[in-house]
Amino acid sequence: MANLNTFLPLPLPLASLAWLTGFRRVPDNCVVTVHRFGRFVRALGAGWRWTVPGLDQLGQPVCLIGHHLDIPDATGAHAELYYQILDPAQAGEALDRVDALVTDQARAALATLGARPLADALKAELNHRVSRMGLRVIRCSLHAA
Repeated sequence: MANLNTFLPLPLPLASLAWLTGFRRVPDNCVVTVHRFGRFVRALGAGWRWTVPGLDQLGQPVCLIGHHLDIPDATGAHAELYYQILDPAQAGEALDRVDALVTDQARAALATLGARPLADALKAELNHRVSRMGLRVIRCSLHAA
């Protein structure tokens, strides 16, 4: 019953009825992953969506825009990234752990670019790595220790 908070605009009896019939509301600018028997099935976009009651389990809503990461480097410097999700279907089940995925890709890109990478080079390398996952790095900045 914890997912009833997504039905907040509805009166309680209607919210319970919507929950029992499988209707779910996904907030604007968000996407929710659907898992059936523990496996990723699809991503639900914003609006009222129908799921199979009892079989489909919903993940947490993931915002499509406005992601911010601060990634520390081994040398004490850190990279600051802003990214967005362009294609949730392409990202697939990675949506449940998208911040960790981008962090891992950023650390790998920092390691391949060497000791003194430029912010533009890091952004280009990251976009090359995450574009096939439906993501795009919007802004990147590097800060020295």
